Amino acid sequence: MPVANCALLVKPILELQGVDIKSDEYLLNVVSLVKDRCTLLNDFYTQSVYFFQAPQAIDVESVKPKWSVDKADFFTELIGRYEQLTEWNLEALETCFKALATEKNTKVGDVQFIYRIMLVGGKFGPGVFQISEMIGKQDSLERIQRLMGLLG
Repeated sequence: MPVANCALLVKPILELQGVDIKSDEYLLNVVSLVKDRCTLLNDFYTQSVYFFQAPQAIDVESVKPKWSVDKADFFTELIGRYEQLTEWNLEALETCFKALATEKNTKVGDVQFIYRIMLVGGKFGPGVFQISEMIGKQDSLERIQRLMGLLG
């Protein structure tokens, strides 16, 4: 099914759940990112709600075994670097993130896993840099800070 048709069917489902859809164009972009992850129309809520609002629940238990002072330092510095970015796009986000991981001798996959949970609340969703680009700088930074606060 074409993305535009799918978006028309998904919109009322999201609205019924109380999701404030920013614009039809934004919804089209979200649907194009999550469409392949959905079997049923109702799957779109779970697979996309974090694009419209911060996650209500965060899978902190999956992060705890991987969390350390080094990871906290990484994300503290990432916040500072992300705040300085003049362009908020997939390429800039990914380059910045991976450069910092290299500087800190940190495995990209380890911190990217944590970053995903910070953004969406769980271990699902499209690419983390696509998500971050879509939700924007302010929401991305707030979500990083929120999980860091929960982890202490």
